[in-house]
Amino acid sequence: MKILMIPSWYGTKTAPLLGSFYKEQAEELVARGHDVAVLYAEVGGSLRPSDNGMTHAVVNGVNTYVWVRPNLTPRFERGRCWQRTRMLEVLYRKLEKEWGRPDVVNLRSSLQGYEAVALCRRHNLPLFFMEHSSFVVTEGADSPALARLRTVMGAAQVNACVGSVLMRVMKPIDDNTRLIPDFVDERRFAIGEKSDKSSAFTFAAMGQLRLIKGHDTLIRAFARLRELTDRSVRLHIAGTGGLREYLQGIIDTEGVADTCKLVGAIPRDEVKTFMNDCDCFICSSRTEMLSCVLHECAACGRPAIGTMCGGPQDIITEKSGVLVPVDDVEAMAQAMLTMLDKAETYDREEIRASIIERFGRDTVCDALGKACADAAAIKSGVAK
Repeated sequence: MKILMIPSWYGTKTAPLLGSFYKEQAEELVARGHDVAVLYAEVGGSLRPSDNGMTHAVVNGVNTYVWVRPNLTPRFERGRCWQRTRMLEVLYRKLEKEWGRPDVVNLRSSLQGYEAVALCRRHNLPLFFMEHSSFVVTEGADSPALARLRTVMGAAQVNACVGSVLMRVMKPIDDNTRLIPDFVDERRFAIGEKSDKSSAFTFAAMGQLRLIKGHDTLIRAFARLRELTDRSVRLHIAGTGGLREYLQGIIDTEGVADTCKLVGAIPRDEVKTFMNDCDCFICSSRTEMLSCVLHECAACGRPAIGTMCGGPQDIITEKSGVLVPVDDVEAMAQAMLTMLDKAETYDREEIRASIIERFGRDTVCDALGKACADAAAIKSGVAK
């Protein structure tokens, strides 16, 4: 099939790792015989010419069209939507001329839902919509986010989401909503050993330095752990974002700067090493629709601690880790204390096998391919 993916966030010059799981899924679909293109329009905040512009490249078989330009309507979201709608239209006309007409559009996240729906209606294209964003869960029932979600779901031939928390919101709107998680690449992420076996017990976390990720609670829990044990422990938090100074301030105030480090962005091809260099991985999020990093650490056979914020509950089992309440410093610290002795008792091969069975490439890509085919068939009237 010719599949056109429209992601609501994607890699750009200034944020090359953004939406890496979208990119990897597009490449995997190409590897399985599909013809895939990506259109991404971003209205950014930078005025520097080097940060803006339209680019086209074939990346690992994926025709990728990206257009970034400054926001012409600051503090006016409808204006941003209008700009992206026009930008997608220009990109699409260029794509159709050079690549051809797609069989189906696959929209990833409702954040650019109005824009994608307008494109599909203008060109009479079938739509397969897949929700990833937490906004439809965290915003109120009468919020613009929920209104947008209903509009997109009503326009799509097939609807899906990545986790059970989203399913509870979407199922009442469309009872046929499908659950299709993001996959873990079992070829890239495999069981390995710590590079320094004599090192301290290492906890690791990875994610954008945003309030929703709960790193502030994690750091305070680690400080509490230091009070509960004399063992040598350390915490490495990977990621970038606007809260770096705030989080570093907490680290300094709690007096754990010698063993708690904000290590910055980890290149994609080094993530496996980062995972295998820890003894236990932690997801401290306040809200999480899935958690690609929990997939990846499990594929490396590492046990995990996760908050009961949605996504981790779909991933972590009693055989792969521990779940704790959201924003509970003491519960997190106690789970970390338990892991100091329990982590080595987990069966790493069993953790890996379970995650691949549920979230491996074959399972997810088969579901994606079927959803795309079903959307095209429904639009053409072949199926109902």
